[in-house]
Amino acid sequence: MKPPDAKVLLMPIITTFYVHIEFKIKTGIWSVNLPFLCSKCGVCCTLDDFLTAGKLKISPENPTVHVKAQTLYEELGRRWEADPVEYDRYITTTSCPFLFGKICSIYEIRPEGCRQFPNTPFGMQTQNCEALTRFKRQLAVLRKGRTTEIIFCFIERPIMHMQCTVKQYRRCVAKLCSAGITDDELALFCIFNEATM
Repeated sequence: MKPPDAKVLLMPIITTFYVHIEFKIKTGIWSVNLPFLCSKCGVCCTLDDFLTAGKLKISPENPTVHVKAQTLYEELGRRWEADPVEYDRYITTTSCPFLFGKICSIYEIRPEGCRQFPNTPFGMQTQNCEALTRFKRQLAVLRKGRTTEIIFCFIERPIMHMQCTVKQYRRCVAKLCSAGITDDELALFCIFNEATM
């Protein structure tokens, strides 16, 4: 696979979640970073997930979001009072009210739980998200049969330093390719690791 131009991937890097994997071997420790690349499928964007994700970062610049959120909370209160069972069904089967198409309309002020996806209580349990399924498979194939320690990280901090030989790095790439990594995911993996070599 030939990775696409790195410039194409700069925007996702701003808020990308990744796992720093440390491999423990007899001669010491080596490590790589495995980033999660959201495909914006919208599977995780349910009303239930939004409600458990934390507070919106509302500011005076976005009063319409505040009004919409207040209206939503009032409606949900009425639904819960009318029928708690129906309320539970409703919030788990309804999309987030701030999702338009498959794009978050409040991306810049989204709740912390949404910002940290998939490293959230609801995130790693999300079903039917192809990107997350691939990410879990990639993580499993890299860790298989090895003593490892993983650290969940967010790109808001500097990327953790990757430390490995060229041979170890190439072996990781080969394993990721066997696990079905996409071209964009591979390009992001290369950016996260080659930049810290």
